[in-house]
Amino acid sequence: MTKKLPIAYLCTSRGWGGLEMNHLRNALWMKSRGHEITLVCTKNSPLEKAGIEVHLSVISIRKPARHYAFLSAWMLILSLHKRGVKEVFIRNTSDISLGASIAFFSFKQIHIHFFMELMFQDQKQQLYRTIRYSFLSSWICSLEYMKQKVLSSTHIEPNKVCVIPSALDFSQISPFNKNEARQQLKLPMDKVIFGMIGRIDRKKRIELSILALHQLQSTRHQLIIVGEETPDSQDSYLTELKQLIQEKKLEDQVHFYGFHSETSPFYHAIDALIMASDFETFGMSTIEALAHNTPVIATNSGGSQELLHLFPLGILVEPGNPLSFASAMQKILEIDADKFDANAFKGYFDHQRICEIIESRILSCESVR
Repeated sequence: MTKKLPIAYLCTSRGWGGLEMNHLRNALWMKSRGHEITLVCTKNSPLEKAGIEVHLSVISIRKPARHYAFLSAWMLILSLHKRGVKEVFIRNTSDISLGASIAFFSFKQIHIHFFMELMFQDQKQQLYRTIRYSFLSSWICSLEYMKQKVLSSTHIEPNKVCVIPSALDFSQISPFNKNEARQQLKLPMDKVIFGMIGRIDRKKRIELSILALHQLQSTRHQLIIVGEETPDSQDSYLTELKQLIQEKKLEDQVHFYGFHSETSPFYHAIDALIMASDFETFGMSTIEALAHNTPVIATNSGGSQELLHLFPLGILVEPGNPLSFASAMQKILEIDADKFDANAFKGYFDHQRICEIIESRILSCESVR
């Protein structure tokens, strides 16, 4: 029988968004496969609370400095050694410095594996970054374009960089059809409904969907927004969106649904998901929509571009252009969903397959499945 490994998932973020949820989700998948999982997180963070609720072994620490957190690294090394942990996964770029310090002070006996969630746009070839990245054992990208960007923008050793897709647990997708989902959510059956699902954040460019809806000049089209602002956010973006809706007289066509941990009914209910960010690194919402056979309208850049080329079910539009979004919204019902290879998609993003790849390629052990 293949030996199960002690593994730590480290994330010091105080936020609660896709990155933190992905980290916790992946930790639970590896735990279900028999590995001994420890979650390392900041005291009183949403991730700490979530980890305790799902009965993970949790190490709670004070929020470390972003750079040169040597004391925090030493303290963590002691805790990890006691648990026999030699493999640590991180996802937040803010944790790279801490991870590199752990590798350095442990004489690389503890391996740090970075799963890249957010793409950088500028060069990262400064000497201090090159030294820091040299202590990473692996740098995992979700898509090929991310790998090429990392290789061209850093001095990291190429053999450390690989592509492993983000994953989904397809058993969590509810079996509703569109009518059943709309009935459950009390949504009209006779409307063309678009959805934006995720954090309400200025970078998501939600205003573009509102302006596109206004361009359509049709009461047949509606937009639902599922999500909430980052807790304690000082940004006025949500207020601005509501003012825009009022200004364009769209109060009867745009609806806010707040945060929902169970989003599957929403993906089933909408006619298309809109990803309006100027640049989306990967887009978990995109693959979640595709997993529900729901088309996606997304900007022709970054992860959205690669995903919709790999699995065509949607329309790519010009970033920042509400007219381009409006044109796609008019055409969305013409898309032939039968051309979408759902079985190939499921096989590619299945979480058990991805865990097997991590075990063999990153942890250098036989699959425990």
